[in-house]
Amino acid sequence: MLKKYFTEEEYNSLKENKELIYKSLEIVTRLFNDKCDKGGFPYVIHLLKVYEGVSNYLEKVCALLHDVVEDTDVTYDDLMEIGYNSDVIDILKVLTKLKGEDYRDYIDRIIASGNVHAMNIKLSDLRHNMDLGRIKNPTANDYERVSKRYEPAYQKILNKLEQEK
Repeated sequence: MLKKYFTEEEYNSLKENKELIYKSLEIVTRLFNDKCDKGGFPYVIHLLKVYEGVSNYLEKVCALLHDVVEDTDVTYDDLMEIGYNSDVIDILKVLTKLKGEDYRDYIDRIIASGNVHAMNIKLSDLRHNMDLGRIKNPTANDYERVSKRYEPAYQKILNKLEQEK
């Protein structure tokens, strides 16, 4: 499915490029070009904010890609075909919320994976999701989503990471 978003020349160039951050930026820019977040900003900004919130190279690559499989028709096989290795795919599989999966079960699955990279990326994702300053006029639903969903998930993951130290 990834091929359909690029010309043959662009796709082959991406496939040959070994710089994963560049490749990831090219992919998410193309895939999320016309999508906006809850604040009405280009969705790519969210991906860049999650990217900024992690420090490890592998985490930065996966932070950019963390919503690709969940929110588009791109598959793990598509990503492997274009040059992503099993380390990246394994992290993305942990981070991708499955269709019909309860949110608490999703967070518990991330924690149960023991994948520190996935937990760090999810914390960065949650930090940005909890920033209601990016929404012009936050509603009661926005505040409730943060207090009942994101804050408990953040604390649960953070507690697990602190136990691991």
